[in-house]
Amino acid sequence: MSNFIITADTTMDLPLDLIKKYDIHPIASYVSLGGADMPDWPDVTQQDLFAYVAKSGELPKTSAANPYDYEEFFKKIRETDDRPIIHIAKTSGASSCFENAVQASREVSDVYCVDSWGLGSGTGLVAIRAATSEISDPKALCEDLNEYRTRIDCSFVIETVDYLFKGGRCSGLAAIGANILKLRPEILLTEGKMHAGRKFRGRYDRVLYEFTAEKLGHPEQFEPDFLFINHTLQDPQLLNGLVSYVKGLNYFKEVIDIPVCAAVATHCGPGTFGFHPVRKKA
Repeated sequence: MSNFIITADTTMDLPLDLIKKYDIHPIASYVSLGGADMPDWPDVTQQDLFAYVAKSGELPKTSAANPYDYEEFFKKIRETDDRPIIHIAKTSGASSCFENAVQASREVSDVYCVDSWGLGSGTGLVAIRAATSEISDPKALCEDLNEYRTRIDCSFVIETVDYLFKGGRCSGLAAIGANILKLRPEILLTEGKMHAGRKFRGRYDRVLYEFTAEKLGHPEQFEPDFLFINHTLQDPQLLNGLVSYVKGLNYFKEVIDIPVCAAVATHCGPGTFGFHPVRKKA
């Protein structure tokens, strides 16, 4: 048994078998569809979300679990288990999950909150690190996780800026220009904050192979245990080809492709592709 109870936001985007394997307790964020707030996992899928947008023309709103949700979540766990709780939160640079969890932790004994600086499986990697750690002191574990998060590289490419435009993160003029020129923007996550990277251009399948080759061209700099691929690709043949390409590097022990949850898909839209390699410790 672990020294701790590990909890995390569902935007950690880990498959259910890994959540069970590492005994991670998830707490859901929310997606509003037609005015009804629904848990983003597992009730609503990205397919549900994209179908809603196609039918209504409206982009659903997302929201973090509020402090009361976190407090009740932690208290429910505390009813049957007195081990310290280590909560792994979605990056504070893009969400109030961490802030709300910290507020709730003041009302429940032995709850420690870690800002993962991650989106998607970047948060999941920190949760797995916590679940497999042999560190026995909770504060020492949080310090280890804070170091580990700095080595997780997160980058992804977006096929269309339409969802960014709908969500107010891209001007109408910029969206039109990007679509006409077939620009495929790369988004990077640095210290938990998103910023633009390279602007790829051209047919999207070629862009994704170019992006993958560029990012993973020297795999020896990364830890070999996991490579999590997060995506909203709607073309199974393209996805399978990219996964096969990564596996063909013969470096990563496990390459796992994971469709992102609805709360993440709301912001990136269909056709997004990226991954989270972990750089080796210097």
